This record gives sequence, C-alpha cells and structure tokens, in this order.
Amino acid sequence: MRKLFTVLMLLLPIELQAAGSFQPTERQLRYTLDIDAQQQWRNDKQWSKSTSRQRYEIATRLRSDGRLYSDNLLDPDTEQRTRIKSEYYIYQGLLKLRSEYGGRLPSLAELGTRAPTKPPQADGRCMEAMSCGAETAERYAALTAMQHNTAEELEAFIASYDEPGGRYRYFRGYPGCPNTLKLTHAAHFEGEQAFDREKKKLQPFTLDWKAESRGNAIEQRALCEHYVVVVDEQTKAVYVENLFIPSARGSSVLTVSGKSESREADLPVPSEVLAWTQEQIGLSRDRVSKQASLRITRPLDGNATVLGAFDGVAKVKLDWAFEPAN
Repeated sequence: MRKLFTVLMLLLPIELQAAGSFQPTERQLRYTLDIDAQQQWRNDKQWSKSTSRQRYEIATRLRSDGRLYSDNLLDPDTEQRTRIKSEYYIYQGLLKLRSEYGGRLPSLAELGTRAPTKPPQADGRCMEAMSCGAETAERYAALTAMQHNTAEELEAFIASYDEPGGRYRYFRGYPGCPNTLKLTHAAHFEGEQAFDREKKKLQPFTLDWKAESRGNAIEQRALCEHYVVVVDEQTKAVYVENLFIPSARGSSVLTVSGKSESREADLPVPSEVLAWTQEQIGLSRDRVSKQASLRITRPLDGNATVLGAFDGVAKVKLDWAFEPAN
C-alpha cells in the first residue's frame, strides 16, 4: 500500500488521462443484447399478458495511457477498490499540478487557494451538470492531499507509480469518442384492468410500445465517458465497471375500451436482465457470448403500482467484445 497520510475516499467517475511517456492505445468496447420476453399479470380479476422484444447494439472507444499499474483499479474487494481509486485521483491531480508549474509541485499558498471542504459532487453547479468532470475531481483530490502531506511525501507518492512490476492496464472513456447506440424495442400488452379509483370496473385494454433510437446527445456523451475497463495482462482477465444501457425513447399507445391515447416514453430494460448482464461482464475475458432464460417477476412496463403478481420469462443473448480499435 502506498504511504500517504490522507487518502480520500472518493467514489467518482474515472475519466482522467494519465501523464507520462508511455504509448497510448485504444480499444473498442462493443456489445449486443437481445431480449425476448413474455409475462403474465394477475390481481384478483384484473389480468394481462405481454410480449417484449428488445435489441441493444452499443459500441464505444476507451483509451489507455500505455502504463502497467501494480494495483487493479477495479479490484473485486470493495475496500481495496475504494483505496486504489482514491489514490489514483490524487496521483492524477498531482501530475497535472506539477506539469502546470514546470515540473515541481506548488504550495497551496502559491495556488492562492485552500483545500476544499466538500467533494465536488456536492457543489450545486456539479449537480446541475450531473457530472463534475475529470479536472474538478483531480483538483479536489490533489488539493486535499496537499493540505495533509509535505511536498516530499507527495513526490514520493508520485514516484511510487513508476516502480516496475505492473500488470494492470487501465482503459477509460474520453470526451468526444466515436461511439454507436442502436436501441430497438417492441412490446404488446393486453388484458382487463380497473382504471377507476375504486378498482371495480374492468375495462379491456392494450398497450403498444415501439422504439428505434440511436440515443440522444446526452446519452451519446455519457457513453463516451462512462466506462472503465481494466485488463490484467498476466491472466488476461477483463474487469468492467457499471453497465450502461439507456432506455429506448419511443411511442407508447394505450387503448382502453376502444379509446386510444399516445405519448412518448422511455421504454425500460427489464431489471432482471440488467442485473444478469452486469454479472456477465463484471469479470470476464475480452470476448463473451452468453445465453440464459431469466425469470421476470417485476413488471415489463415498469409500473408496479397496479400490485398483484407478475411472472414471466426472458430469453436473453449477450455478445460482448473488448478489442483493439481499428
């Protein structure tokens, strides 16, 4: 463990670019997820049956600084992972400050600032933007470390990253990367439901969903900066953090007793499928192809307010690859 008096417990997105003379490399992360689901619902005399077919094709680029690190940024042990991430933020922040000041670390007095008292995600401006960005996270980590450690201790901490024997290569998303989102979703629900407040008058209904989307600008930007992947160059294991599959934006047409109402809606991915997919990619290889039949006990339309019992099956297929970029 690296010796540093104060290690920040930061749980922030890793979007930082490491410095150094190493040769950067890029890889493409791509995956296709197919879902074919059926479900029944019953609550007393109310009932429905539904079918849903979904396909998600997603690809994005990640970049490595070329360095082999001694610690796994996505260590399976939560405590270890938190420590390693925290130290990595401090390291990146200090490197940038040292670069700005001609190869030496400035003092807080030179910076004309004092260490922050709260993490950047607590700042109102960060909340409005939904993300603080890498530079804010770096600087927060570095300034806080500078408050509690001498320049000599910080320089020794930086030098510890140059020790030989590393085995882990870090890949991170970066702003403006080339990426692809193709989201398709078609679902049909039909049955009888009591829509009145007393829940006594049964009415026949259908609900139809349809979406063919390539995502919006926010989702495309989020995809670029979302993923962190670590490759263990000794075992070739691939560690992936935080699956990202946006809901497809499409049309929702509800017909009750012959009267139809249409609107735009975000069409959800079944939560059981998301959990299964994250489990498959969390620790894997650079290529994965998996199939499964999953029991679906949460409503396919995402509306649990109708209560009752939901039961169904989703047949899922996942093809995943993390490969050198062309």
